[in-house]
Amino acid sequence: MATSLVKKTLRTWKEEGFAAVCDKTKNKIKNKIKSISGKETDEAVDIYNAWIAANECDLLSVEELSYHPFFSVVIPVYNVEEAMLCECIDSVLGQTYKDFEIILVDDASTQESVRKTLGEYERISGITVIYRKENGNISRATNDGIKAAKGEFVALCDCDDLYAPNALYEIAKKLNEDSALDYIYSDEDKISEDGNVRRDPFFKPDWSPETFMSYMYTCHISVFRRTLLEEVSGLRPGFEGSQDYDLVLRVMEKTTHIGHVPKILYHWRMRKESTANAMTAKPYVMQATIKAKEEALKRRGQTGKLTLLPEISQYRVTYIPQGNPSVSIIIPSKDNPEVLEMCLTSISKNTDYENYEVVIVDNGSSKKNKKRIEDMVLRAEHAGTMQKITYLYQPMEFNFSRMCNIGAKEAGGEFLLFLNDDIEISEAVKQNPNLTEPVEQWLSILTGQAQVSYTGAVGCKLYYPGGIQFQHAGVLNLPIGPGHCLYGMGDDLNYYYGRNLLDYNFCAVTGACLMVERKKFNEAGGFDEDLVVAYNDVALCFRLLELGYHNVLRNDVALVHHESVSRGLDRASEEKEERRKREMKKLYEKHPKFSCGYDPCYNPNLVPDKGDFSFNMTKNRSK
Repeated sequence: MATSLVKKTLRTWKEEGFAAVCDKTKNKIKNKIKSISGKETDEAVDIYNAWIAANECDLLSVEELSYHPFFSVVIPVYNVEEAMLCECIDSVLGQTYKDFEIILVDDASTQESVRKTLGEYERISGITVIYRKENGNISRATNDGIKAAKGEFVALCDCDDLYAPNALYEIAKKLNEDSALDYIYSDEDKISEDGNVRRDPFFKPDWSPETFMSYMYTCHISVFRRTLLEEVSGLRPGFEGSQDYDLVLRVMEKTTHIGHVPKILYHWRMRKESTANAMTAKPYVMQATIKAKEEALKRRGQTGKLTLLPEISQYRVTYIPQGNPSVSIIIPSKDNPEVLEMCLTSISKNTDYENYEVVIVDNGSSKKNKKRIEDMVLRAEHAGTMQKITYLYQPMEFNFSRMCNIGAKEAGGEFLLFLNDDIEISEAVKQNPNLTEPVEQWLSILTGQAQVSYTGAVGCKLYYPGGIQFQHAGVLNLPIGPGHCLYGMGDDLNYYYGRNLLDYNFCAVTGACLMVERKKFNEAGGFDEDLVVAYNDVALCFRLLELGYHNVLRNDVALVHHESVSRGLDRASEEKEERRKREMKKLYEKHPKFSCGYDPCYNPNLVPDKGDFSFNMTKNRSK
């Protein structure tokens, strides 16, 4: 069957030329997509099919582009079934974009059908086939294809997977938006082994370096500037199974010009032996991943510990603070001596990082409560439970931003941790088996992450008291306004590609527990004092993003937040709700880039009005 398809393709090429081959194949792929989308299997597939129906009706539509980059699609081939190989090649031939070549590299396949099939395709103009004399594994085979590439950009494809028909067009369109991009990736999904069912779409964030240190999320489609691949010497033999991950780890050390197309442009075949099914399908992948991470840390002069998360077969990177930097814990507080004492006691009891001080900023406690706090500070000093504790009493109208800025000015630390007085470092969080590190390491983990050069603000998970229900697990900038990710959900499940397990970049983290390096805080201008109560933390995080830093949520740290004990919930009254709306308007006036729900760490294909990562089922016009 597969050979007859090749002969039909070849006959079309002879009669009508290469462009006709592409057009004929494009129509065949279009019909294939329709048949796949119509399949009914389980509920998840049905939901995804509904999303496909709403969002993929115009895959073959193109607009005139002013810049036409030439792509070399490199496909390493080894002992793949004839039908799968033909479908793969035909999916590239069926592109709506025409400026490309295909380079097929046979890695000394032992199946006769492979060479026979490649020989048929080799007769089509625009396709080059390289036959390796000995098997060298995927890295060497891919490198041979890169060496033969004539394109300005190299697009990679596995020999059993499929390109969406608009894949190269969308990449070219992205390059028309920013021709300086060196690496572009897209969203992807998986396709069943028989090619009949699409499922498990992965709607990815824009470039997120700490997310990438957690796992290889960019994956497919991956398109690189050829000169950059030559600069890093391509893929490295010895990393088979994680060769692409190792490549991008090295690429990110050479460029920050990385782009993302939020469209499904690649269909990853779910073969039994493929990691599309599970990482455990190829155990050697785990060892290659460890090696790639360890070498990346060494190249960057960083010290880190790798910890396996068995549930998702991934390794977390925990950075070890270098040089024992000083940390100032800044706690705004007023008229809450009991709550403040709980916070301070938990810090002294459950913190193994010793080089820290505490700065309490009081904007006008009553005389009685002021005396209680002063006595509390004296007891802590005499007991030696804290190296240094400073109490700043400055009566004024409540302004969270101003209080934090006052504390930062007084603080002596290289790193600043802004902490609500209703936060508790509690051993109760140990009931969550997903927390791999001891509670006492919380400050060390946040400090190590904050030391990373590209890191902006660092936050952590916050639970409601008495369990592992999320009060905070990162902030999403949704079209309806900033909101907590996974709010109110339990931390006993694996949410959307490990959002609550691995360490992820977020556009913002809550000021209830926010660490940032002092020099970056100063560069950002500190907290915006025009934002008195709400969104001042979001504004600081937006400013850090604007400066080129990346904010991070450490999912290996969880603290307890006795939320809004200090001043009550913002939405507890109509007056507070109106104030919140005014401050949100002011936030977006100051940071207009984010005013329509733009969030580089989210994806427009996900729901716009809540933080559970369900699909946006309305027609999505993100281009």
